[in-house]
Amino acid sequence: MRFVGWDLTDPYSRACRPVDIAEVDSRGRVRFSEARWPTRPARSRDFDPASLAAAFTVDSDDVLVVDGPQALARQGATVREAERLLRAPGRTPDVLPELGRPFSGFVRGSVLLFAGLRARGGLPMLDVDTASLSEARLFEAFPGAAWRALAVEKLGAKASREGRERRRAVLEARGLRFPSGELPTHDQLDAALCAWLGWLTRKAPEQVVAVGAPLVVDAHGWMREGRILDLLPVRKR
Repeated sequence: MRFVGWDLTDPYSRACRPVDIAEVDSRGRVRFSEARWPTRPARSRDFDPASLAAAFTVDSDDVLVVDGPQALARQGATVREAERLLRAPGRTPDVLPELGRPFSGFVRGSVLLFAGLRARGGLPMLDVDTASLSEARLFEAFPGAAWRALAVEKLGAKASREGRERRRAVLEARGLRFPSGELPTHDQLDAALCAWLGWLTRKAPEQVVAVGAPLVVDAHGWMREGRILDLLPVRKR
């Protein structure tokens, strides 16, 4: 079984960056890789969800945790409940956001990617496929909230060397084993944190919680709301 974390980027960006991927095995060993978004069709303003999902390798035995919104807000809402509760900077409305605004491409691409992943099948999602964290295999996470829950002191700027070293040390203290050599980037560390949250759903489910409104599928086939996998702070255990 692999525990996989994806740190999504904006597939609509002119300088689109690869998606950082972290894989964690059952012993906590971390391996990093990258995946590139497909090229947007020249005559289409949008991606097909299936083509987005096809750009990423996923096995049916994987537990996959993605840093990116899985679904739209409930109809009439401007933000999902989970995003409000966890103070996420990217807000997902009840329709796909128009491009050109902050986070719009990131949100749009992520929602379409999740739609493609669910259509592909193989990875059950919480609420719509199973009520159990230990049986779901496709989750959403917001690393910013999980880092806050982990930190007993300020971790420093996430892109700085000090901030990256502290974040790596926090995850190492909790069982992850990083490859020797170069210090991971902050995006790689976010991906590793996502993978570790998936690891906890099997190894220590009492340490994680799903925050927000349950995921549903509306009459038009759109997934709406959805809970974000988060870490329970030490003080609440």
